Amino acid sequence: MRKVGGILAVNEEGRMSRSILVADDDAAMLNLYKRMFAAKDYVLTRASSFSEAAGLINSNNYDLLITDLMFPDGIGTELIRLFEKKREGAKCLLVTGSVSELDPKLVQEAGCYFEKPFKIQVFMAAVEEALA
Repeated sequence: MRKVGGILAVNEEGRMSRSILVADDDAAMLNLYKRMFAAKDYVLTRASSFSEAAGLINSNNYDLLITDLMFPDGIGTELIRLFEKKREGAKCLLVTGSVSELDPKLVQEAGCYFEKPFKIQVFMAAVEEALA
């Protein structure tokens, strides 16, 4: 069994729940993620800054990172690099307010990205695929 953020992550069937770290500096987006994952069998941790997310990545293990692109104190692709360095084969989803802000090299590094606003069903399907 493993701990996620100090919490034992086991679902009702005794299987370990999948853990997700969501990093976004927009409180409304963090609340949206909370609502989106409320009925799902995931342990969700939310970070409101680049530095908070980087600290959580360094001190915990997550199955998936969902990160915004732009933070006042950093950039989401750096969180992706940090996450992938810690965990080989790590899965990440990048979310941005404007695809035009994305450097094509960053898009290739991120692998999968979503532009805000995104369709929740499409986004959740990508989450399910990443965690499969």
